[in-house]
Amino acid sequence: MNIYIAGIDVGGTKTLICLADEGGTILAQHKLETRLTRDPQVFFQWLFGELEQICRMNGGSLSSLRGIGLGFPGVMNESTGILSSAPALNWPLVDIRPDIAAHYSGIVVLDNDVNMAALGEYCAGAGANAESLMMVTVGTGIGGALILNGRLYRGASFAAGEIGYLILEPGAGRSSVLSENSEFGPFEMEVSGTGIGQKAADYLLEDSSDSMMRQMADGGQVRAEHVFAAAAEGDAAAVQILKQSYEHMAVVIKNISITLDLERIILGGGVVEKNPGYVDEISSRVSRYAPHTPLVIRQAELGNQAGAIGAMAAVRDRLTASK
Repeated sequence: MNIYIAGIDVGGTKTLICLADEGGTILAQHKLETRLTRDPQVFFQWLFGELEQICRMNGGSLSSLRGIGLGFPGVMNESTGILSSAPALNWPLVDIRPDIAAHYSGIVVLDNDVNMAALGEYCAGAGANAESLMMVTVGTGIGGALILNGRLYRGASFAAGEIGYLILEPGAGRSSVLSENSEFGPFEMEVSGTGIGQKAADYLLEDSSDSMMRQMADGGQVRAEHVFAAAAEGDAAAVQILKQSYEHMAVVIKNISITLDLERIILGGGVVEKNPGYVDEISSRVSRYAPHTPLVIRQAELGNQAGAIGAMAAVRDRLTASK
């Protein structure tokens, strides 16, 4: 088996490792429980140990890899090697490149996980044949990534696409307040799974009615999944919470698409995947706003493989550029 490159999507709970041949065909994939540690050196010792075993299981070795792409859940500054705004990993702000170099000497590409997922969808998924797009992931939080003129746009500080921190209503309520230590941004607290669940919890604290959301939570913490399920059954409060969330998402998408004249928006993440009507709800709202611009909104197609596929695409681009 001719193993050529590896793509690794590091998450706060799961890590996906994919191996591919020179043409990008996936030869093997393995999902692991992420080893959470405050020490990046310990983390990479674990990760490259697992990668070595996976390579050997598939007829290769770590040294046979031409390149490795790594996507992380945070702002990854490849020029300094520092990962920031990554509460899921909670590493100190140190250069992680020496920790990687201690295990592997080939080409390594480091980036944000949503950037890698956007590359994956652009190369092999819902973003194919679009020269300008934005990918938005809706899950525990909100992630975003931009591809402009066929190239991933990272921004001046490698933080382009961090739309979770957009301010919707300055000076008005929870969504406008972002403390220095807050894990979530204002927009995130309106439309993410966490935000939807929190809005439902706030509502139930103030309202003693026998809402379906309360019934579905069954004495536990109400979550976004309870809100979607209750809304599907016609619960008025759940419907209103989701309506507000959809409207905020639609306005932000429309504003970004007008500003950048985008061809396509790709929506992914757990909230989108688990709720089949989500993309239609956003599309219908976006289409109502003027001025009209040709914008296609699609659901992500690659699921949890997107980040690893994008990481391998980034490696192939780097290898091509180095020739």
